Amino acid sequence: MSAPSPKLILKIAAPDLPSELPTPMLLEDLKNDRHVSEIALSDWNQMGKSGSGITFDSLILDRANLSSTTLRGLRIRDARLLRPDLSNANWSPSTLERVEILDGRLTGLKALEASFQDVSFVRCKADLAQFRHASLRDCRFEDCILRDADFYGAELRGVSFRGSDLKGANFNGTKLAQADFRGVRLDELFLQQADFKGMIIDAAQAMELSLVFAQALGLQVID
Repeated sequence: MSAPSPKLILKIAAPDLPSELPTPMLLEDLKNDRHVSEIALSDWNQMGKSGSGITFDSLILDRANLSSTTLRGLRIRDARLLRPDLSNANWSPSTLERVEILDGRLTGLKALEASFQDVSFVRCKADLAQFRHASLRDCRFEDCILRDADFYGAELRGVSFRGSDLKGANFNGTKLAQADFRGVRLDELFLQQADFKGMIIDAAQAMELSLVFAQALGLQVID
């Protein structure tokens, strides 16, 4: 009798935030090479702003409107974004490290060639988001809507999609390692057979895939 498989434990570092942060009433608009750090801010509206070389460090943003922003070379480290609007933002490329994004609107977000490490997306609406050729390590998408999202050519290591809706998402050409797809409808993804390597699935999914692969090989499965 074979030993049971070990449970996967996803280790994601939380943001390293001070116990208290100052809460300014106003904050200047974003501009090139701006460094925003060690604050807690609510209802910051930067819709449609653009800039490059901007850094967010050790901060909490609540209900920030960063929709339609173009922030090239953006760096976010040790941050918590609560209910942000990042829809149709272009953050290509960007670097996020130890970041939590909770209840966010990320529809149409572009993060091409981005680098994400220890990033948690929780209850986010991220349909049509683009992560082409991005690198995601030790990240999780928990209870997110990722319909028609694009991960083409991305590298996903230690990434979990449990509880998320991935219908129509593109994973062609991805490099997977310890990528947790348990509970996801695999037949609703765009994914080539060669790209399944490194994927974590459950027993029911394995049974579904065995039938798909058998059909692809021209085999007949008859009970």
